[in-house]
Amino acid sequence: MAPRTAAMVLAGITLPDAYGSLFIDVQRSGRVSLTALYRLLEQAHLSAMDIDKITQIVVPNGTSYVTRSEFNTALALIYCAQNGIDISLNALYHHRESLGVPNLTSVTPTSRIPNPLHSDIDDSLTTNASSPLVSPTGSSSTATMLTSNTSHDTNTAKPKLDTRTWFKNVEEIKVTIAPEREGFIFKHVNYIIESQKRSSIVLRRFSDFWWLMEVLNRRYPFRMLPNLPPKKLGGRDSAFLEKRRKGLSRFINAVVRHPILRSDAVVTKFLTEPTELAPWRKQHPPSLDEEFQRKQYNMDDIRAMLPNDLHDQIEKTGTGVAAAITHYINLCYIMERTIRRMHGQATDYVRYSIALNSLAESEHRYHASECRQCQLVVQGYEKVAKHMQKESSILDQQVGLSTDGVLENLKRVRDLLVSFRELMMRKERLSSNDSSDNLTKRIAATKAKLNQNKGVPGMEAEVDKLTTSLQSDEQELKDHTHRQMFIHYCIWSEMTYLHKQQTHVSTLYRQYVKEMVAFSKKRYENWHELEAPVFDMPVEMDAFE
Repeated sequence: MAPRTAAMVLAGITLPDAYGSLFIDVQRSGRVSLTALYRLLEQAHLSAMDIDKITQIVVPNGTSYVTRSEFNTALALIYCAQNGIDISLNALYHHRESLGVPNLTSVTPTSRIPNPLHSDIDDSLTTNASSPLVSPTGSSSTATMLTSNTSHDTNTAKPKLDTRTWFKNVEEIKVTIAPEREGFIFKHVNYIIESQKRSSIVLRRFSDFWWLMEVLNRRYPFRMLPNLPPKKLGGRDSAFLEKRRKGLSRFINAVVRHPILRSDAVVTKFLTEPTELAPWRKQHPPSLDEEFQRKQYNMDDIRAMLPNDLHDQIEKTGTGVAAAITHYINLCYIMERTIRRMHGQATDYVRYSIALNSLAESEHRYHASECRQCQLVVQGYEKVAKHMQKESSILDQQVGLSTDGVLENLKRVRDLLVSFRELMMRKERLSSNDSSDNLTKRIAATKAKLNQNKGVPGMEAEVDKLTTSLQSDEQELKDHTHRQMFIHYCIWSEMTYLHKQQTHVSTLYRQYVKEMVAFSKKRYENWHELEAPVFDMPVEMDAFE
C-alpha cells in the first residue's frame, strides 16, 4: 500500500462546502501561501505544537505554498485537533467520511486583507495610472483624431493627430474565473467580464476571446492588437488558470484602452451581450472588411498630416522596439524572481516562527518552570516568533501587491511593444502583393491603345471597352493609393500612441518606489518594536542557577 500523502488522503471524499469557500477566500493564483495558512491555523486557537505538526504534515519540503487538496487536508487536521482526534494522516484517513467544519475565528480573505499601506500608497496604478490609455466620453473614430492645430514640424497650419481624448476616463475591465465549470462531458472554464463603465457583467469562454482576437485582426490589421495567452492541451491546474486569467485581463484591457478598438461595435457586443456569444455571433456575423473599407476619410487631410520623414521614423521605431522587447522580457523575468525570493523569505519567516513557538511551548512544559531566567528567555522566544510572523505577513502582502502591481504593469508594457512589432510584421506581409506597378503599366498601355483607336471608323465599340477598362483601373489605382496612405496614417498613429506610453512607465516606477518605501517603513517599525523585548532577555550567566 502506497504511503498516504496530504495531497491524496481525502481524494474522492465529499467535503463540506465551507472548505471550498475558505480556499477561495485565502488563495492567490490558485494556491495558498504558507503565511496565509499559518494565519488560518492561528485562528483555530491550536497549540504551537499542533500547528507545527499540521504544517509538517501538509506543507511539502522546500515549498512555500499548498495546493487546494493540501489546504483541505490542513482544514481536516484542524477539525481533528479540535475534536480530540490524533493529528496524523492515518487518523484522518479513518475519519475521512465524518469530517466537519473546523471552528475558526474570522477569516480574512487574502485578496481582501486591509492593506497596511493604503494610507501611504497612491492607488493610481490600480485605477488611472495602471491604465493610462483611456476611452473618450463619446464614440471614437479615426476621423475625430484629425484636427487643424499648428504642427510642430512646420510653421504652416496643417491637420495633426488629436490625442486629447485618448487618455481620459480610464475604463478598467475586471476578469475573474467563474466558480462553476460548464459542459456535459468536457468541462470548460467561464470567465466573468465586468465593466462598471458599461454597467455590464457577462460570461465568456476562452474561445470567445480567441474569436474576438481573430475578428479584430481582420477588421484592424494595421493597428496594434494585443495577444492572447497561448492555448494549452492537457492538465489545467489552478496556477495555469490564474496565469491565463491575467493574460486575458491584459488582452481585453489593452483593447478597451486603445483609442480606436475600444469603440468597435464587436468589442462593445463582446463586453455587453448578456447571452452566450457563440449563438449570437452565428446569427449576427460581423463585417470582416478592413477599417479603410468600412469608413470614409478625408484623404487630403491625411496626406497633409503625414510627416515627410515617416519612413525613417518607422524604421527607427521598429529597431528601438525590437531591442526594448528583449529588455522587457528580461525585466519581467528578473522581477518574477525577485518576487519569488520575497515569497520564499516570507515562508521561511513563518516556518521559523512556527518552530520557535513550538520550542517555547516545549521549554515551558519541561524546563522553564524551574528557572526564572529561563522563563524570560522563553518569553523572548515568543516575542521573536510573533514579530517574525508579522514580518512574514508584511512580506506576503508585498508579494501580492508586487505581483498584481509592478509585475503586471511591466508585462503590459512588454505586450504593447510586442503588439507594435507584430503590427510591422503584418504590414510587411499584407503589403507584399503591391499591384500598383502593374496597374500603372496597364493604365499606360490602355491609354496608348485608346489614343490609337480614337476616331478610327469601326472601332467605336473597342474605344468604349477601353474607356470603361481605363476608368476601372484608374479607380482601382486611386483606391490602392489611398489605402497605402491610410496604412501609413495608421502606423504613424500607432507610433504616436506607443510613444505616449512613456508616461505609463514613469508612473509605474513612481508607484513601485512608493510601495517599497512604505513596506520598508512597516518592516523597520516591526523590527524596531522587537528591539526592546530582546534586549530585556537575560544575558548574565550568573543569573542562571
